[in-house]
Amino acid sequence: VYEGFWKNDLREGKGFEKFESGNTYEGDYLNGKQEGKGIYTWAKGEIYNGEWKAGLKTGDGLWRGVNGDSYIGEWKFSKADGYGVHMWQTGERYEGEWKEGLKHGNGTDIFANGETYVGQYKYGKPCGYGEYTWLNGNFYSGEFHDVVKNGSVSYTHLTLPTKAQVQLSV
Repeated sequence: VYEGFWKNDLREGKGFEKFESGNTYEGDYLNGKQEGKGIYTWAKGEIYNGEWKAGLKTGDGLWRGVNGDSYIGEWKFSKADGYGVHMWQTGERYEGEWKEGLKHGNGTDIFANGETYVGQYKYGKPCGYGEYTWLNGNFYSGEFHDVVKNGSVSYTHLTLPTKAQVQLSV
């Protein structure tokens, strides 16, 4: 069911559409397709609010999943592409470059356990120079290839003073 404007027998301008699936779209149309700004809501609760081109998520937009995951950033052909931030309901967060829905380029991962990876990605995997830091302060700095540490590296193991040592030095 569509409510809105028409031009030459095609959806044009502002409109609202409810699909047989229960999904809805409210926003701009051009030549019968979503174009400009609009909000697409899935029947199960997922939502995308952002820019569209030729019926595809393209430009800046915000997606929220039903389980609490979200992505805000650039889209191309309905996939995360460009710069964006994805937050998972687990507490994990990635901020950086995307390509075709995968981490690709420079980015920062903050894992749910608090450990971090800052570096380069290639098609979803750490690849190139990166730094991984564990909660205890240890870190690895060097080349990654398909998640495997590879090439010239610098690994630092920190020995932190105990609480008793800190109290003795005061």
